[in-house]
Amino acid sequence: MTAPDDGLRMMRVSASTRIAPRMQRLRLEGEALERFDTTANLHVRLHLPASPATAAVVTRYYTIRHIDTAAGWVDIDFVLHEAPGPGGDFARLAKVGDICGMSGPCGLGAKPAPFYLLAGDETALPAIARIAETLPVQARGKIILEIGGREDQIDFRHPAGIAVSWLYRGETAVEEQGLFTKNLAQALAEVESRRDSFVWIAGEYSAVMPLRTPLKRSHAKRSLCVPYWRAEGRFSQTSSVS
Repeated sequence: MTAPDDGLRMMRVSASTRIAPRMQRLRLEGEALERFDTTANLHVRLHLPASPATAAVVTRYYTIRHIDTAAGWVDIDFVLHEAPGPGGDFARLAKVGDICGMSGPCGLGAKPAPFYLLAGDETALPAIARIAETLPVQARGKIILEIGGREDQIDFRHPAGIAVSWLYRGETAVEEQGLFTKNLAQALAEVESRRDSFVWIAGEYSAVMPLRTPLKRSHAKRSLCVPYWRAEGRFSQTSSVS
């Protein structure tokens, strides 16, 4: 009898590329990756060293940015936060040949809809980019992304009917603080009456959690609102529109 596939793969770093000042892309090679080639589940669990100096392992969730099952690799993009952490440390220090575990897939993508609202910060950028690149060509909607600065912008393909707004925290005057929140609130108000729309939001805990209850009321099973990380002191939602 064939043993059930538990989804755990041993992955080897084959390339490491700084694609933006605060974003590192690792290409991980492994075998039998077909189960991960789905847009229904965007994420995987990476089993990483807890720190560079220990053999202990921790689990963190990341988005598969690209996958080639025939060639046997996935691309994972890591945000390099200022504070140390297992994911950022692994990405910063990764060398060709380094090993980590990968299991899954998990984490839901976007459901089919006539109109989409996708929003988040740089931690959500890989997932939003992957969703946008797999939407049908006739899709319509809006994407709102808040990042540190123009140098952190990583463009991606999207249908012509999807408008993308880039908001830059590092270029904001005091009187403009909260522009991301204002833009998102306005966009949510616009889709509130569109029960056929799909809303996908991810980012820092304190920015995302207050939106969950109103989204459950307005969009019930047609929304996903997920905190991807938690700051000790919430970074300011200060942005300027590109």
